[in-house]
This record gives sequence, structure tokens and C-alpha cells, in this order.
Amino acid sequence: MADTVRVAVLGAAAFSEVAHIPGVNAHPNGEVVALYSRDLARARAMADRTGVPDVTDDLDALLARTDIHAVTVPSSNDNHYTYTMAALRAGKHVFCEKPMALNAGLAAEMTREANARGLVGIIAFIFRYTYCMQEVRRLVASGAIGTPHYVSIDSQGQGWHRGTDATWRTYAGVHGAGQLGEMGSHLYDSINFTVGPAAGFIKEVSAVTYTVPRTVTGPDGHPVAVETLDLASALVRTTGGLQGQMITSRASASANPTGMGGLVVTGTEGALFTNFTRGDNEILRLQKPGGQWEDLDLPEGARDGKPHGIYRMLGNFIDAVRRGHADPDHDGDFHDGYRSQAAIDATIAAAASHTWVSVDTDVPHA
Repeated sequence: MADTVRVAVLGAAAFSEVAHIPGVNAHPNGEVVALYSRDLARARAMADRTGVPDVTDDLDALLARTDIHAVTVPSSNDNHYTYTMAALRAGKHVFCEKPMALNAGLAAEMTREANARGLVGIIAFIFRYTYCMQEVRRLVASGAIGTPHYVSIDSQGQGWHRGTDATWRTYAGVHGAGQLGEMGSHLYDSINFTVGPAAGFIKEVSAVTYTVPRTVTGPDGHPVAVETLDLASALVRTTGGLQGQMITSRASASANPTGMGGLVVTGTEGALFTNFTRGDNEILRLQKPGGQWEDLDLPEGARDGKPHGIYRMLGNFIDAVRRGHADPDHDGDFHDGYRSQAAIDATIAAAASHTWVSVDTDVPHA
């Protein structure tokens, strides 16, 4: 691998400018050299603002370039599979936004393709790259709260005052599982990441889901029914016997005292709480039985108001490409993405059947 990892960003979404382009360019061995979009004018305007030297609306020609080593995929959910598979077949390493795909079958294909070609595939599970989440994983594995037996995780309140205009998130064929895919993918991965080493991965779920019946204004001015899930609430069990619950909602206010989503892991000798953040305002608290919540120390920069998680996440991707594999202690590789997607699919099935549904923890063979 060359000293500099040359990256093409496949999509001129807002998060391309917020995270993907600056995150890659912040690494001393990373460089965004091209920006692809079907909307060439939008891509040119973004490239002008961010200093990307080349723009194109020809995906095949872009992926045929031998001077490009890797791609990032910040596009709408329906494009994650298509763009990722095209990039892998062209021999490019891939950093893909979450949720990994529209269903677990597609996620499995993506994982098998990357493995067969020996290419790096990483999913944008940004919370893994915060100091607080990494410290919860370490403390749980070290036995700091005894044997973990319960996990509670939620993300509510964001967007519950809903807009009136249709976006790509309105349509199931584009957005997939709605809020369950958007944030539930993060929450399921956060459970697997923090308690997995001590208590195993999510193996089964029972759930309820809900879409608030409503219409929004479509591009032509006519009303369009919202097709995607607003809320999912699930009970979970892991392979190691840990019990838990997950709630993600854009249709209800948050009851969390911090005003943000969070994770609580409870064990026989204490509990840990941490919040969801891009690394700008991290919280980590410990409560011993009979005691009060106490703040734990975190590295410098964890509370300075800057989204350090973005740069650690994209920087880790550049490092993974250079060494040829993901970091199992930090990165969410395609196998982790599959586990999260399998839990999403199982949640939808459980809500429909009113039963417990098993979750695949390993990618099936083709």
C-alpha cells in the first residue's frame, strides 16, 4: 500500500462534508481525491467548499481508476449495497455508513464479497470511537461491575417534532427500516460492542414497532404517506445470558435526565452509564450498589465540544487500509454490521409475529 490512501467519496450528502471528507483528510496518510454524485452540480459545489480536486457522475469510470485505493459510502440507505458491491468488485476497500444495507441478506453478501477479496470493510458505528464507549467495554470486560446481567439502551426525542415535507427518509424502499435502521443499528452495535466480550452478542429479540399515521408534502406538492418506522422497542438476550432492552424513537420525547440517548450496563457489583455523542461531550458514570452516580475520568478532549469521534473513526479506516485489516478492539467491520442488520430484521419479524425471534450472530454461507 502506498504511503497515502487515496479515497473517493460516493455521495454528496451533508455528512460527506461534515464527516467523510474532513475525517479522511485529517489523517496524515489519507486524502480525498474525488467526489461522486448523480447530482454533478451539488458535487462540484461541495468539492469547491472542501478542496476535493475531482468530481464525477460516472461511477464505473471512477471505480476503474487504479490511483484510488478506497471509497466511503455516505449515500442514502438503498445505495449502500449497490455502491459497496461495485467498489469491492473493483478492488477498493470500503467504509460504509450505517445501516449496512436494507436487509441482512444483502449485508451478508457484502461481507462475503469483502472477505473473498481480502478487502477492508468497515461500518460507520461512530459511538465505538468515543472514549466513553471504549471505556465501558474495557470496564465491563475487566469485571469492574461484577457479572453483567442487564443492559438498557435508548435514543429518543431527536426529531419527534416532525417535519412536514417528504425526504428520502419517508420512503421504505430508500430508507428501509426507518428509525430502527437509522439509530437502532447504532444501538444494537453498541450493545454487542460493550458487553460482547463479557456476555456475548445479541441472539434473540421480542419487539413492538410503530409508524405514526400521517402524510407529508411530496416533491410534487401532493400528500405522501410516511412509510418508515418511527419507533421500535425491543427486549434482547445475548448468547451469554445477559438480558436487556432497546428503544429508538423519533415519535416520543426522551426521559433521559441528560437530555440525550444513553446506555446503562448493570452488573452484580455496580452499573455504568454513558451517552451517545460524536466525541464532543462525553459522559461516563459509575454507580456502586447503594451509592450515587459518580463521574469517571476520561482522556483530555472528551468534553471539549469537538467531534473527535468522527476523526478517530475515519482515521481508523485509513489505518486499517494501510495494514490490511480492521482493528478488532475498535472497528465495526462488515461482520459487526451484519450482526446489527440481523438484529434489525429480527426486530421487524418479532413485532409482526408477537414472538421471540432468533438473531444470527455469524454470516451464513452463500
